[in-house]
Amino acid sequence: MAELVYMNTYSPAMLAERVINVIVGIIELLLAVRLVLELLGANAGAPFVAWLYNASWNLVAPFSGAFPSISLGGNSLIDFSTVFAMIAYAVLAWIVIKLVYFIFNAI
Repeated sequence: MAELVYMNTYSPAMLAERVINVIVGIIELLLAVRLVLELLGANAGAPFVAWLYNASWNLVAPFSGAFPSISLGGNSLIDFSTVFAMIAYAVLAWIVIKLVYFIFNAI
């Protein structure tokens, strides 16, 4: 009967992939919470909401104005700039990870 042998191999590309995934995961989490708070019409004067909007503004700023926001009544809105930013950062991370594997496999 064959035994499964697991080898602990170190790969700089795998380490870089993990670091990139953690960073993009934090960015995506911030943007997702921002999107939910905007959708629910959270009070921007509340300290946590104000902090989150300020912390995530630099992430959304390059995409602001690309798409209109849709008001759902009251303070609730769907900010398509935030949705587009989430998609763009995910695609960018995927491209960077593929590039990292390409570079490390070429060496």
